[in-house]
Amino acid sequence: MSYSQMVDWMFNLERFGIKFGLDNMREFSKRIGDPHLDFRSVHVTGTNGKGSVCTFASEMLRRHGLKVGLYTSPHLVDFRERIMVNGRMIPESKVVKLGEELRTHMEEMACQGKDKQLTFFEFTTGLAFRYFSDMEVDYVVAEVGMGGRLDATNIIQPDVAAITRIGLEHTDYLGKTIKDIAFEKAGIIKSGCTVVTCERDPDVLRLFGDSCSRHGCELARIGEHFDVSNVRQGLSGTEFDYTGKVDLCDLRTRLLGGYQAENAAAAIAMVGELESNDVLVTEDEIRKALWAARWPGRLDIVSRKPMLMFDGSHNPDGARTTAKTLEALGMTPITFVLGCMKDKDARGIVSALAPHAAMMIVTQVVNKRAMEADALGNIARKEFSGPLAVVPDSHDAVGRALADHKGKGVCVIGSLYLVGEAIQWHRAREKTDRERTHKV
Repeated sequence: MSYSQMVDWMFNLERFGIKFGLDNMREFSKRIGDPHLDFRSVHVTGTNGKGSVCTFASEMLRRHGLKVGLYTSPHLVDFRERIMVNGRMIPESKVVKLGEELRTHMEEMACQGKDKQLTFFEFTTGLAFRYFSDMEVDYVVAEVGMGGRLDATNIIQPDVAAITRIGLEHTDYLGKTIKDIAFEKAGIIKSGCTVVTCERDPDVLRLFGDSCSRHGCELARIGEHFDVSNVRQGLSGTEFDYTGKVDLCDLRTRLLGGYQAENAAAAIAMVGELESNDVLVTEDEIRKALWAARWPGRLDIVSRKPMLMFDGSHNPDGARTTAKTLEALGMTPITFVLGCMKDKDARGIVSALAPHAAMMIVTQVVNKRAMEADALGNIARKEFSGPLAVVPDSHDAVGRALADHKGKGVCVIGSLYLVGEAIQWHRAREKTDRERTHKV
């Protein structure tokens, strides 16, 4: 089986949908040797920012000289982006080899009944953990796929668990209220780990505190045990000061947005809690890691003339944060290219972006979960009274936005799947431009 065939086969597992529960994951893991027991780990959940926290934390541990696995989702262009060791994607040959081996175990389970059929995320989580075990990593930084309590990644026993800010998301699965969602996120709290959180809501913090008390865990809260101050943001990155177990001034990251200061602070606090395991990350290692960190597709400037930015925000909280950040950076009003999945709060996203939009171009991605462009356009017209166009093909939508944009530039937003397609479009255009220049 070729790599592309293996990836197609794995994605075909999406037909089995999303199943919450750890029984199948535990059985699958046992069948493949319980690879998650072969490495130490940190576990990150939350509504927005968890990917950035994972990236910062993995860079810090790498700079300290450790061999670090990073498991995140979804990917933007290549499936292998989800599974990395020291910044390198899993080789295609390893995806095929492990995929074929693990497929046998999955099929044996499925023969017991359809309730034993693994989902795409369960299978790929097992594949990732097995790869990290084979690579003999020291630590794995694992991002929760959805929720926490019943997520496939939650078979690990982390040294530190981090919970970023909580917002409404996946309400059909996680619950209709912030408290319901926070309960699911708190499910990654286990005995023997320290918990770090960027949440500030008193009710949510009380819930986290109660869970920590039941498990005998310490809870490190932003604003009390660590914090950021003097946050400065510009188009070249974000600068801030940090206070915690150590005080650090003038920290810098290339990632845009004042909120990245909090994400970086959570990572610093997480790594600081690993001191009990003799992981003593230095100030120099922290500074180098923050500056080296890359997290593509998250308020990511890919072109400046004209300004083109990609942002994967896919819920109202994330869209509001992005819009406020664009305003603070002097980038509004701006043209938004917007696409959403059917299970997202499209109206909330449009409502968050509308006050900052000079123009909207609505589109859709090639994905069965994608909201149709016409349907999204109907929602957008009710929330935005300015110039609006419906362009179903996402590549055409980005091209039209650059050609006809109004305001300070173009921001592609609403879905990481849309950002992935936009990245492919941009790479193809750059290649064409290079070939044209070479011929001249």
